[in-house]
Order: sequence, then C-alpha cells, then structure tokens
Amino acid sequence: MTLDSALWLARARATGPLLVDAEEPTPPGLRRLPEPGSQKAWLIAGTPDDVTPSVVSELGLSLLTVDQPNETNRVLLCCLRCCWGEQSDRPWPGIPASFDDILDVAGQLAPGRSAESTRILTVGALRRLATHRWLLLDEPASSVRLGPAVALWPESDLASLRDLCRDTPGPRRPE
Repeated sequence: MTLDSALWLARARATGPLLVDAEEPTPPGLRRLPEPGSQKAWLIAGTPDDVTPSVVSELGLSLLTVDQPNETNRVLLCCLRCCWGEQSDRPWPGIPASFDDILDVAGQLAPGRSAESTRILTVGALRRLATHRWLLLDEPASSVRLGPAVALWPESDLASLRDLCRDTPGPRRPE
C-alpha cells in the first residue's frame, strides 16, 4: 500500500465515507459507490466480512460512543422504514423521505411523547447519524436519504433488518 493509499484509508476511517469527484481513482482498501444523480462518488473504508465487535475488544479498543444510543437507533430504524425503497434489494442508495414522514414513524414508535419532544430528539439523532454518513440529510429541503455507510452492511444482516422494517409502522398518509 502506498503512502497516498494509506492516507485515503485513514481519512475515510476517521471521518466516514468521503464524497469525491467521479474521476478520482479508488485507492486500494476503499470501495466506490456512485452518488445517484451527480458526478460524484463515495469512497468507503470497508472491513473484512469476519470483523465483528468482538475484534474491537480483543484489540483493547473502545467502541464508538453515541449520545442517546436508543433514540439514535430508533431514528435509524425510522429512516430505514421510510427510505429503503425495495426491500428485496440492498438499502443503498434508497429513496428520499421527508422529515414529516420520519417524524410520523418516530411518533408512532414512542406514543405518549409530545410532538415537540419527538421533533427535538429525532432531529438530534438525524444529525448524529448524518455526521458519519449513515444518513444524508438535507435540512433546507427537509429530506433525508440513507447514507453510503449502510452499503457496508453484510448481506447476512439484511434479513434481520428487513424483518425489523416489516414490523415497523410506515408513515401515515393524510386522507
């Protein structure tokens, strides 16, 4: 591996998937995902299929901590439910969903919570997930789409995610 390749890999591991011009070559150790509807592509640092969280503990490293992990997981599920277009396919790149749809599903998963509280917690979780490219957030347009990090999910995990999405209520459509 060249120094340049090592720097690309380190950058992608430190900051998450990198959005580059389409003509940028793909360094070894990274995967390329074309960004739909643009002249850009995502470079993603992949991991070998057999790497699990137990490897982190074997190496004596700490897991990435997330503020409000339960809420963050709940919002990721809401986004999967709304943005994973055809569940027989892989989730990336998914389809855009409105904030209103995400908020509606989040509200159904946490009944009894006020609309304002749901909005505050959901937007915070959306921003946390967007930081590491689990989601692509367009706040001015009030829309969200699955981010390139979901493309790294192994095929073996997708069946469980499909079941979770199937059991999660979808956004309610106004009459």
